Amino acid sequence: MIFNPRVKVVEKNQLLPDMVHLKFEGENLASRAVPANFVQIKVARGLDPIFRRPMSIHYADGKTFEMVFRTVGKGTQILSKAEPGKEFDCIGPLGNSFRLPENNEKAVMVAGGVGFPPLYFFSRFLIEKHNFPKDNIIFLFGMKTVAEKPMAGDVLSLGIPVEFSTDDGSYGFHGFVTDLFEAHFAKNMRQEKIRIYSCGPNPMMKRLSQIALSFKLPCQLSLEGAMPCGVGTCLGCAVKKRGENDYYRVCQDGPVFNAEEVEL
Repeated sequence: MIFNPRVKVVEKNQLLPDMVHLKFEGENLASRAVPANFVQIKVARGLDPIFRRPMSIHYADGKTFEMVFRTVGKGTQILSKAEPGKEFDCIGPLGNSFRLPENNEKAVMVAGGVGFPPLYFFSRFLIEKHNFPKDNIIFLFGMKTVAEKPMAGDVLSLGIPVEFSTDDGSYGFHGFVTDLFEAHFAKNMRQEKIRIYSCGPNPMMKRLSQIALSFKLPCQLSLEGAMPCGVGTCLGCAVKKRGENDYYRVCQDGPVFNAEEVEL
Protein backbone atom coordinates (compact mmCIF):
# COMPACT_ATOMS: atom_id res chain seq x y z
CA MET A 1 0.00 0.00 0.00
CA ILE A 2 1.27 3.47 -0.92
CA PHE A 3 0.33 6.42 1.28
CA ASN A 4 -0.19 9.88 -0.15
CA PRO A 5 1.45 9.60 -3.56
CA ARG A 6 0.69 12.40 -5.97
CA VAL A 7 -1.27 11.08 -8.92
CA LYS A 8 -2.03 13.15 -12.00
CA VAL A 9 -5.00 13.06 -14.36
CA VAL A 10 -3.78 12.32 -17.89
CA GLU A 11 -7.04 11.55 -19.68
CA LYS A 12 -10.73 12.30 -19.18
CA ASN A 13 -13.79 10.87 -20.92
CA GLN A 14 -17.39 11.87 -20.19
CA LEU A 15 -19.27 8.59 -20.65
CA LEU A 16 -22.69 9.92 -19.59
CA PRO A 17 -23.88 13.29 -18.28
CA ASP A 18 -23.33 11.97 -14.75
CA MET A 19 -20.54 9.45 -15.37
CA VAL A 20 -16.82 10.12 -15.90
CA HIS A 21 -13.82 7.96 -16.86
CA LEU A 22 -10.48 9.28 -15.58
CA LYS A 23 -6.99 7.94 -16.22
CA PHE A 24 -4.22 8.76 -13.76
CA GLU A 25 -0.46 8.66 -13.95
CA GLY A 26 0.87 7.01 -10.81
CA GLU A 27 3.33 4.16 -11.32
CA ASN A 28 3.88 3.35 -7.63
CA LEU A 29 0.16 2.71 -7.21
CA ALA A 30 -0.63 1.29 -10.65
CA SER A 31 2.20 -1.25 -10.56
CA ARG A 32 0.66 -2.92 -7.47
CA ALA A 33 -3.02 -2.84 -8.39
CA VAL A 34 -5.02 -6.01 -9.02
CA PRO A 35 -8.73 -6.47 -9.80
CA ALA A 36 -11.16 -5.34 -7.05
CA ASN A 37 -8.55 -3.08 -5.44
CA PHE A 38 -9.64 0.46 -4.68
CA VAL A 39 -8.08 3.77 -3.76
CA GLN A 40 -8.91 6.46 -1.23
CA ILE A 41 -8.59 9.76 -3.05
CA LYS A 42 -8.61 13.21 -1.46
CA VAL A 43 -10.63 15.39 -3.81
CA ALA A 44 -9.85 18.76 -2.18
CA ARG A 45 -6.86 20.26 -0.38
CA GLY A 46 -8.92 21.79 2.42
CA LEU A 47 -11.38 20.30 4.89
CA ASP A 48 -14.49 20.37 2.69
CA PRO A 49 -15.04 17.55 2.06
CA ILE A 50 -12.81 16.27 4.85
CA PHE A 51 -12.91 12.55 4.04
CA ARG A 52 -11.32 10.78 1.11
CA ARG A 53 -13.53 9.04 -1.43
CA PRO A 54 -13.20 5.27 -2.03
CA MET A 55 -13.02 4.54 -5.77
CA SER A 56 -12.76 1.16 -7.51
CA ILE A 57 -9.88 0.72 -9.92
CA HIS A 58 -11.27 0.22 -13.40
CA TYR A 59 -7.95 -0.88 -14.88
CA ALA A 60 -4.21 -0.55 -14.22
CA ASP A 61 -1.40 -1.23 -16.69
CA GLY A 62 1.58 -0.84 -14.36
CA LYS A 63 2.12 2.85 -15.06
CA THR A 64 -1.39 4.30 -15.13
CA PHE A 65 -4.67 3.44 -13.46
CA GLU A 66 -8.25 4.31 -14.30
CA MET A 67 -11.52 4.85 -12.51
CA VAL A 68 -15.11 5.15 -13.68
CA PHE A 69 -17.64 6.77 -11.37
CA ARG A 70 -21.05 8.36 -11.21
CA THR A 71 -21.40 11.85 -9.73
CA VAL A 72 -23.62 11.37 -6.69
CA GLY A 73 -22.34 13.90 -4.12
CA LYS A 74 -19.99 16.79 -3.47
CA GLY A 75 -16.82 14.69 -3.55
CA THR A 76 -17.52 13.01 -6.87
CA GLN A 77 -18.79 16.31 -8.31
CA ILE A 78 -15.41 17.88 -7.53
CA LEU A 79 -13.54 14.89 -8.96
CA SER A 80 -15.67 14.90 -12.10
CA LYS A 81 -14.48 18.44 -12.91
CA ALA A 82 -10.79 17.46 -12.88
CA GLU A 83 -8.99 18.04 -16.17
CA PRO A 84 -5.69 16.54 -17.44
CA GLY A 85 -2.80 17.89 -15.41
CA LYS A 86 -4.74 18.04 -12.12
CA GLU A 87 -2.99 16.27 -9.22
CA PHE A 88 -4.52 14.50 -6.22
CA ASP A 89 -3.35 12.76 -3.06
CA CYS A 90 -4.21 9.05 -3.14
CA ILE A 91 -3.95 6.09 -0.77
CA GLY A 92 -3.78 2.68 -2.37
CA PRO A 93 -4.04 0.17 -3.75
CA LEU A 94 -6.29 -1.17 -0.98
CA GLY A 95 -8.28 -4.37 -0.58
CA ASN A 96 -8.14 -7.98 -1.71
CA SER A 97 -8.93 -9.56 -5.06
CA PHE A 98 -11.02 -12.28 -6.69
CA ARG A 99 -10.20 -15.96 -6.64
CA LEU A 100 -9.25 -17.31 -10.05
CA PRO A 101 -11.60 -19.76 -11.79
CA GLU A 102 -10.66 -23.39 -11.33
CA ASN A 103 -10.11 -25.92 -14.10
CA ASN A 104 -12.88 -25.98 -16.70
CA GLU A 105 -14.92 -23.31 -14.89
CA LYS A 106 -16.57 -20.49 -16.80
CA ALA A 107 -16.31 -17.04 -15.23
CA VAL A 108 -19.70 -15.33 -15.09
CA MET A 109 -19.51 -11.60 -14.38
CA VAL A 110 -22.74 -10.08 -13.06
CA ALA A 111 -22.56 -6.29 -13.00
CA GLY A 112 -25.17 -3.86 -11.78
CA GLY A 113 -24.83 -0.36 -13.19
CA VAL A 114 -21.61 1.39 -12.25
CA GLY A 115 -20.50 -1.73 -10.38
CA PHE A 116 -18.85 -2.99 -13.56
CA PRO A 117 -15.25 -1.59 -13.15
CA PRO A 118 -13.75 -4.35 -10.95
CA LEU A 119 -15.37 -6.99 -13.19
CA TYR A 120 -13.99 -5.34 -16.33
CA PHE A 121 -10.54 -5.22 -14.72
CA PHE A 122 -10.81 -8.87 -13.69
CA SER A 123 -11.99 -9.98 -17.15
CA ARG A 124 -9.07 -8.22 -18.78
CA PHE A 125 -6.71 -9.58 -16.12
CA LEU A 126 -7.84 -13.15 -16.87
CA ILE A 127 -7.32 -12.66 -20.60
CA GLU A 128 -4.00 -10.78 -20.48
CA LYS A 129 -2.29 -12.35 -17.48
CA HIS A 130 -3.69 -15.88 -17.45
CA ASN A 131 -4.48 -16.56 -21.12
CA PHE A 132 -8.06 -17.34 -20.12
CA PRO A 133 -10.21 -18.14 -23.18
CA LYS A 134 -12.53 -15.25 -24.03
CA ASP A 135 -15.41 -17.63 -24.68
CA ASN A 136 -15.13 -18.84 -21.07
CA ILE A 137 -16.02 -15.40 -19.74
CA ILE A 138 -19.66 -14.30 -19.82
CA PHE A 139 -20.47 -10.72 -18.85
CA LEU A 140 -24.03 -9.93 -17.77
CA PHE A 141 -24.49 -6.15 -17.61
CA GLY A 142 -27.51 -4.63 -15.86
CA MET A 143 -28.61 -1.09 -16.69
CA LYS A 144 -31.66 1.06 -16.01
CA THR A 145 -32.16 1.98 -19.66
CA VAL A 146 -30.47 1.80 -23.06
CA ALA A 147 -29.25 5.39 -22.58
CA GLU A 148 -26.64 4.00 -20.18
CA LYS A 149 -25.06 1.71 -22.79
CA PRO A 150 -22.09 4.05 -23.49
CA MET A 151 -20.64 3.10 -20.09
CA ALA A 152 -20.19 -0.48 -21.38
CA GLY A 153 -17.79 0.50 -24.16
CA ASP A 154 -14.66 -0.93 -22.52
CA VAL A 155 -16.44 -4.19 -21.68
CA LEU A 156 -17.64 -4.60 -25.27
CA SER A 157 -14.10 -3.96 -26.56
CA LEU A 158 -12.82 -7.11 -24.81
CA GLY A 159 -14.43 -9.40 -27.37
CA ILE A 160 -16.11 -11.59 -24.74
CA PRO A 161 -19.78 -12.63 -24.73
CA VAL A 162 -21.81 -9.76 -23.24
CA GLU A 163 -25.53 -9.72 -22.52
CA PHE A 164 -27.52 -6.75 -21.27
CA SER A 165 -30.58 -6.30 -19.15
CA THR A 166 -32.52 -3.06 -18.73
CA ASP A 167 -35.04 -2.28 -16.03
CA ASP A 168 -37.35 -0.63 -18.56
CA GLY A 169 -36.91 -3.20 -21.34
CA SER A 170 -35.43 -0.64 -23.76
CA TYR A 171 -32.48 -2.90 -24.62
CA GLY A 172 -31.68 -6.57 -24.19
CA PHE A 173 -33.41 -8.59 -21.49
CA HIS A 174 -36.35 -6.85 -19.80
CA GLY A 175 -35.75 -7.06 -16.07
CA PHE A 176 -33.03 -7.02 -13.47
CA VAL A 177 -29.62 -8.51 -14.18
CA THR A 178 -30.31 -11.18 -11.54
CA ASP A 179 -33.35 -12.23 -13.58
CA LEU A 180 -31.11 -12.39 -16.65
CA PHE A 181 -28.69 -14.60 -14.74
CA GLU A 182 -31.49 -16.95 -13.67
CA ALA A 183 -32.78 -17.20 -17.23
CA HIS A 184 -29.28 -17.74 -18.61
CA PHE A 185 -28.46 -20.34 -15.97
CA ALA A 186 -31.68 -22.25 -16.55
CA LYS A 187 -31.13 -22.32 -20.31
CA ASN A 188 -27.38 -22.67 -20.77
CA MET A 189 -25.43 -23.27 -17.57
CA ARG A 190 -26.97 -26.08 -15.56
CA GLN A 191 -24.60 -28.64 -17.07
CA GLU A 192 -21.54 -26.40 -16.91
CA LYS A 193 -19.09 -25.56 -14.14
CA ILE A 194 -19.33 -21.86 -13.42
CA ARG A 195 -17.97 -19.39 -10.92
CA ILE A 196 -19.86 -16.14 -10.36
CA TYR A 197 -18.28 -12.73 -9.76
CA SER A 198 -20.42 -9.71 -9.00
CA CYS A 199 -20.40 -6.04 -8.11
CA GLY A 200 -23.29 -3.60 -7.93
CA PRO A 201 -26.01 -2.40 -5.57
CA ASN A 202 -26.39 -4.45 -2.38
CA PRO A 203 -30.02 -5.50 -3.12
CA MET A 204 -28.85 -6.93 -6.44
CA MET A 205 -25.98 -8.85 -4.86
CA LYS A 206 -28.24 -10.04 -2.03
CA ARG A 207 -30.58 -11.60 -4.59
CA LEU A 208 -27.66 -13.06 -6.55
CA SER A 209 -26.27 -14.56 -3.33
CA GLN A 210 -29.61 -16.25 -2.67
CA ILE A 211 -29.61 -17.75 -6.15
CA ALA A 212 -25.97 -18.88 -5.93
CA LEU A 213 -26.43 -20.47 -2.51
CA SER A 214 -29.62 -22.26 -3.56
CA PHE A 215 -27.79 -23.92 -6.47
CA LYS A 216 -24.52 -24.33 -4.52
CA LEU A 217 -22.63 -22.16 -7.02
CA PRO A 218 -19.34 -20.51 -6.04
CA CYS A 219 -19.94 -16.77 -5.97
CA GLN A 220 -17.75 -13.84 -4.99
CA LEU A 221 -19.04 -10.34 -4.32
CA SER A 222 -17.08 -7.11 -4.52
CA LEU A 223 -18.85 -4.91 -1.98
CA GLU A 224 -19.07 -1.17 -1.85
CA GLY A 225 -19.85 1.00 1.15
CA ALA A 226 -19.17 4.17 3.09
CA MET A 227 -15.43 4.15 3.78
CA PRO A 228 -14.44 7.42 5.46
CA CYS A 229 -11.05 6.03 6.56
CA GLY A 230 -10.43 3.09 4.21
CA VAL A 231 -8.11 1.36 6.67
CA GLY A 232 -10.51 -0.34 9.11
CA THR A 233 -10.67 2.11 12.00
CA CYS A 234 -13.98 3.97 11.56
CA LEU A 235 -16.26 0.91 11.02
CA GLY A 236 -18.35 2.87 8.53
CA CYS A 237 -18.27 0.00 6.05
CA ALA A 238 -19.19 -2.87 8.39
CA VAL A 239 -21.11 -5.80 6.88
CA LYS A 240 -22.62 -8.62 8.93
CA LYS A 241 -21.04 -12.04 8.94
CA ARG A 242 -23.57 -14.63 7.83
CA GLY A 243 -24.97 -16.55 10.78
CA GLU A 244 -22.88 -14.67 13.34
CA ASN A 245 -23.29 -11.69 15.62
CA ASP A 246 -20.16 -10.11 14.23
CA TYR A 247 -19.08 -7.95 11.33
CA TYR A 248 -16.47 -7.69 8.59
CA ARG A 249 -14.91 -4.38 7.60
CA VAL A 250 -15.29 -4.10 3.84
CA CYS A 251 -12.20 -1.91 3.48
CA GLN A 252 -9.95 -4.09 5.62
CA ASP A 253 -11.35 -7.62 5.12
CA GLY A 254 -12.64 -7.13 1.56
CA PRO A 255 -13.97 -5.72 -0.60
CA VAL A 256 -14.30 -9.25 -2.05
CA PHE A 257 -16.21 -11.84 -0.02
CA ASN A 258 -17.67 -15.24 -0.77
CA ALA A 259 -21.47 -15.10 -0.91
CA GLU A 260 -21.78 -17.49 2.02
CA GLU A 261 -19.67 -15.23 4.24
CA VAL A 262 -21.87 -12.11 4.39
CA GLU A 263 -25.46 -11.03 4.96
CA LEU A 264 -26.51 -8.11 2.82
